[in-house]
Amino acid sequence: MSESEPPRRKTLSLKSPVAAPGGPPPLERMVKPAGRTVFIAPSAAAAPPPPPPAPVVGDWKCKPCGTRFDPPTDLPDEESVRCPSCNARLGLASDFRSDPPNLAKLRARWLKKA
Repeated sequence: MSESEPPRRKTLSLKSPVAAPGGPPPLERMVKPAGRTVFIAPSAAAAPPPPPPAPVVGDWKCKPCGTRFDPPTDLPDEESVRCPSCNARLGLASDFRSDPPNLAKLRARWLKKA
């Protein structure tokens, strides 16, 4: 260190027991009680039924990001359909609704149903 540089302050560690000047006091470590932990299993009658399996989301897949989605049905034909994840413009709602869909104008892939 040269004489033209100002002296550096001591670097405080986050784990240091020394409080920073003008700051809050250091945190104290929490101590677990020495007693035993008893686990009581809930009765089978009180357990709620498992949730139904989640439905498959989307028949379309965004080409830029790969997110599966369903195009909104409430959009007018001249509105753009956007990806719910990356907000990319995927095409017009009329192109998604045409039968068969106009895949040349869309930035989305139709997923085949198994």
